[in-house]
Formats: sequence, structure tokens, C-alpha cells
Amino acid sequence: MAQDWKILEPQDRLTISPSEPLMSFLNDNSDSPIRISMRNQKRPDSRVLQVLLTAARAWKARNLGFDVSDMPPRLVQDFVRLGLTAENTGWSGLK
Repeated sequence: MAQDWKILEPQDRLTISPSEPLMSFLNDNSDSPIRISMRNQKRPDSRVLQVLLTAARAWKARNLGFDVSDMPPRLVQDFVRLGLTAENTGWSGLK
């Protein structure tokens, strides 16, 4: 059975305030596989990256899909410099 992915495509810069779209999306979809599009992101701050990495680990522990996709080339370069790759994150945006 195919997973029913929930998708977040934020237009504005991601932040981690409880009322912001990222945190609401994670809380509202904690039992579903999710994909977060980074298409409109220039540079997420370190707290956003920390939340994404922690959420990815939590979703994986529950055998649910967690993907970060559609990364602009500059964002891919920044993440690679931090040691993040498609192999160690599973994120399609880093391929």
C-alpha cells in the first residue's frame, strides 16, 4: 500500500515558533509520512535544521517516511558543507 504523504510547501522563511507552519505541520501530521519542500527557502536557521533532523529521526523510529525535497542548489551546498547527504539523511532534496 502506498504511503499517503502529507506535503508542506512553505512560501515564507521557516521558523520554529509553535504557531508557525512548520511546527503546526509536524504536530498535526505526527502519524503520517511527510515531505517538506524547501523550494522557497534561502537559508534556514540552525534551529530549523535541528528540528528537521530531530523530526526525521522520530519519524524513522515510527517507520514513517520523512523527506525534505526541492532544495535550491545553494541550500544543497550549505547542507553538504555541514556533512548532510542523501545517504545519511534519506532526503531526496540532497540527491
